[in-house]
Amino acid sequence: MTNKENRIRESNFELLRIISMLMVVILHFGTHGFSRYVNIPTFLTGINEFIYYFIRSLSIIAVNLYVLVSGYFLYKSQFKLKKLINLFLMTSFFSTIIYILCILLGYTDFTFVSFIKSLFAVFFEQYWFVSLYFIMYILSPYLNRLIDHLNKKEHFNLLLILVLITTVWQFIYPIANIGVASGYGLIYFLFLYLLAAYIRKYNFIMFDFGKNVYLILFIFLALFNAIIIYKFNDSLGQLYNYNSPITLLMSYCLFLYFKQIKIKSRIINFTSVYVFGIYLIHEHPVVREILWSKLGIIEDVISTQTNFIILKFVCFSLLIFISCWFVSLILNTIFNILFNKIFYCNRQ
Repeated sequence: MTNKENRIRESNFELLRIISMLMVVILHFGTHGFSRYVNIPTFLTGINEFIYYFIRSLSIIAVNLYVLVSGYFLYKSQFKLKKLINLFLMTSFFSTIIYILCILLGYTDFTFVSFIKSLFAVFFEQYWFVSLYFIMYILSPYLNRLIDHLNKKEHFNLLLILVLITTVWQFIYPIANIGVASGYGLIYFLFLYLLAAYIRKYNFIMFDFGKNVYLILFIFLALFNAIIIYKFNDSLGQLYNYNSPITLLMSYCLFLYFKQIKIKSRIINFTSVYVFGIYLIHEHPVVREILWSKLGIIEDVISTQTNFIILKFVCFSLLIFISCWFVSLILNTIFNILFNKIFYCNRQ
């Protein structure tokens, strides 16, 4: 089977990547936007408050899904230094070009420190997810060797230990120094990698309910999460952590649903190529400040008649997603031309 055919066959996972990135934008709209300007329980009331919590509950699994999809494919992949360099250079390219454009447009001033941070964005954690993914990819060949040497029972027991440490224990009593960090830590990423590899290696499905049941269960858990948060006025903030038990279970359910559906779509595959750039664009430190503080988007939403606030929240999230996708398409095209020329010259 050629790589091209494999890409078509795996369109289900490419669609999951697209949906996950839209979830990321929605989460950031709430976290960097709404939460900076208003107190949700007092600003939104009744059904609008509940719908907001439900949308966030649906979206909170975005990072988990990205890591699960990555682990699922990296387990059977060869480590390639070119891919690691590509990730580093692409992140640096996006970060530096965006920084320069923001200077030229008058949104920020040039400083040597900010320029260096943009140039070496992975090392300076300009994008926390990219920094962790970069490390995870470096470790992937060693993780794969470990996985191959574990039998099914040993692998399952390791997952059980890790889920107790990273999820259950941390939900009951969080400990700051064990690399979990509410799901933002390396240990939790490695756990998700091992979980995805287990699913792939043993074609693991906990209960053979059929794919639609897993989708229904995902929606039910999101509703349950929203109800609990609505009931307690978001005082149970841990329910919105990436490593909360409900978030992990939701991630597992939606991942299994997409694993079992069959889609072949060149459009989906083409679209998914550029969604990672959406993250690099809208989460750039300067762009983040522009989006949520200088463009008036949040002011426009919160000044809207109450019944239309949620609709505007979703529409603006889609607009940001689509706009950043087109910018990503342009920047990726330029980067790929430059990157391929660099490697072509090195082979001469």
